[in-house]
Amino acid sequence: MTRERMDPQERRGQILNTARRLMMESGSEGVRVEDILAELSLSKGGFYHHFKSMNDVLGALVAQDLAALLDAMERRSGESQSATKALLALFEYGSDDRQGSSGILESLNSRNHRLAYLEILEEQLYKPFREVLGAVVRRGMDSGEFTSRPLAGIVLIFEAINRQLNRQAILQEDVSEIAETRQIALQMLFRELEILERSEVQRFMASWTRKRKKK
Repeated sequence: MTRERMDPQERRGQILNTARRLMMESGSEGVRVEDILAELSLSKGGFYHHFKSMNDVLGALVAQDLAALLDAMERRSGESQSATKALLALFEYGSDDRQGSSGILESLNSRNHRLAYLEILEEQLYKPFREVLGAVVRRGMDSGEFTSRPLAGIVLIFEAINRQLNRQAILQEDVSEIAETRQIALQMLFRELEILERSEVQRFMASWTRKRKKK
């Protein structure tokens, strides 16, 4: 009896789902190609047709998580009734240390794997984040909700600080000092937009302070 051939995309998804489950159970360092083959009764050729190595699998899993994060950022900011709420949703979802669930990151139990995660983050997150942020700011300025001022410098400062904080959080280093600096940069941005004193912005800033103190 011949085994029915699985659609290539379906097979690739099956390999990724199995790898994700095994990594979440055992940690990324504890999962080998052979473990996935055993789980799926798959030949080596069937695996290597889709992935060159476990590092390739890990990269695909990180890319999946970042794609979901970007989709959530765009959806939440797009669904918000005001540009201010859209901006707050964007900053909430654009900061790795603010996520309730960090996906595959939780299973990465080696520094090399976390560095690989960071490299993919740099390549795939920040440019789309800037584009969504720019669209939200333009929306607020067009509607008169934000003041029309040149904000590029402050936005770049925030991004640089947020990159460093995400790096330290992902590498499991102390983030307390850089978190305070990021909060100051956000206050500068909100002040320039003349929305700092709005109640929703004040609640947002207070929530960041509370979460930082809990860490």
